[in-house]
Amino acid sequence: LYKFLGNIAGLSVITGSLIAIARRYYGLTPNLPRDYSYYLVHLLFIVIVITGFALNGLAAASYRAEHESPLFDPIGYIFYTLVSQLSFDEIRVYYRVLWVIHLFIAMATIALIPFTNLWHIIASNLNIALSRRAPSVGALRSYPDIDERISSGLGVGITKLRYSMWKQRLDWDACTNCMRCTNSCPAYASGKPLDPRLVIVTMRDLMYNGRWDDKPWGSTGVDPDAIWSCVTCGACVFECPVLIHHVDTIIDVRRGMISVGDESVPEGVLNSISSMQYLGNPLGSTPVSRDEWLEELKSRFGDDIIARPDVEYEYLYWPGCVTVYDPRVRSVAESLIELLRRANIKVAVIPDNVCTGDPALRMGEELLFIEKAVGALDSISKYRFKKILVNCPHCYTAFKWEYARYRDYIKNRLGDKAWVIDKLNVEHHTILLYRLIREGRIKPGSYRAIVTYHDPCYLGRWNNVFEEPRGIIKSIRRLNLIEMPRSRDRSFCCGGGGGQLFYEVKKGERISRVRSEEAAKTLAEGSGERILAVSCPYCNVMFRGEAEQFNFKVMDIAEILAESTRS
Repeated sequence: LYKFLGNIAGLSVITGSLIAIARRYYGLTPNLPRDYSYYLVHLLFIVIVITGFALNGLAAASYRAEHESPLFDPIGYIFYTLVSQLSFDEIRVYYRVLWVIHLFIAMATIALIPFTNLWHIIASNLNIALSRRAPSVGALRSYPDIDERISSGLGVGITKLRYSMWKQRLDWDACTNCMRCTNSCPAYASGKPLDPRLVIVTMRDLMYNGRWDDKPWGSTGVDPDAIWSCVTCGACVFECPVLIHHVDTIIDVRRGMISVGDESVPEGVLNSISSMQYLGNPLGSTPVSRDEWLEELKSRFGDDIIARPDVEYEYLYWPGCVTVYDPRVRSVAESLIELLRRANIKVAVIPDNVCTGDPALRMGEELLFIEKAVGALDSISKYRFKKILVNCPHCYTAFKWEYARYRDYIKNRLGDKAWVIDKLNVEHHTILLYRLIREGRIKPGSYRAIVTYHDPCYLGRWNNVFEEPRGIIKSIRRLNLIEMPRSRDRSFCCGGGGGQLFYEVKKGERISRVRSEEAAKTLAEGSGERILAVSCPYCNVMFRGEAEQFNFKVMDIAEILAESTRS
């Protein structure tokens, strides 16, 4: 039985190695490196197995053939038929010589492990065993000593390679060059300079070469445009079979670039950071615009739609910067409030809505992120509520995961208001609306249209919310849902993540255009009004810029649901 299983295993190794060689040589998997060492490793595997089969055949010819059935060692007995006419002395010589060759090749292969992609046998398994806690969105590097670092001039992020973490270094060492990250990257697919694998491999090369006191970007490191092309969508992270966190490395390099005031930081990034510092939002809008909209809400829904400190609410609604300051997205909040009022949900909008700091975090301005987190929680602490309601997945992620990374620091800053961070119970509007539909408190109507749903990266892939938005769409009569080829955890980013809603790397094609083209092709499969459904203000803005060219309408799920209830 052992010999029979060994035959199956050996054939599997040969077949797998030949497939791997063909995939690489003929480009069956796009962008796979073709370095000679990859072919050498697979050829060594094949030779080891074939010489092993040959040794079995020689052993059978010398003594085993009389005592066992060839059915248990079919491959070995093929070699047996080739040497069965040799004399015992000849077989003994061939056996000894071949055994030395077999042993030498096997030992040489083991010796090559640190110098070839076989190293991932060790590094990758170690990386998996020591992987970050799930979900990965909350696994970014934290700086609890950020005040001391800044006051001492040390800065934040990987300003020099020596300031990287041991886990980041293990990530770099574990890369197998399988190209899954690169082939799933929307920035790479749209022709931008980012190649996630190359970022990891470049950092590894710097580490191997002992460049500990060098900055990891620029002429000797990663292309700065590649670093700023990342939309932090997480496609690379979720595709990686060895659990490398590319986004953590990229954001930490961004932090380093911001810390040292590097000239390669895009002007749009600096403008957005400045707007967050002085105006409280990354769009450059003044609070006057927000206050005017709040007055409009009061005139439509009544004065009680604005939160008051002396009233307890079931939901305290946090619209977020883009919803508050972009007139095209405000209708999402208005539709949501309308639906909740019909369901008799006690909800109110927080009037002093400030930025959660998420854009600052993704752009690498860690200290500003913490300051905005403290400011947001300070605003929330003025009110009595059971849950925080958001319609922005980026706000959702900040409240749910990112603030917890600085829990102790924020508590110390908030003083007697520190209770608020422990009470944070945040819910995305699609989750709430779907639950209200299932409870019968919202009764969807009909809406005749064909719709495809775009999964926002920060709601779907990062937070695993897939069913609720689709459940809302499917509950609306006469609404025909057609899925795009890249959907759910394989969704393709809108192009607005990583702060790129507020700046643009002007190389390659717009990511939003690539995704819009996919949506248009999907919607062309049906007839009637064509709608690209979203559940994120960032996606809303990005796709509205492409909608006219591709002849579809962009609507948030709350808007579609509200429209159906009016029919």
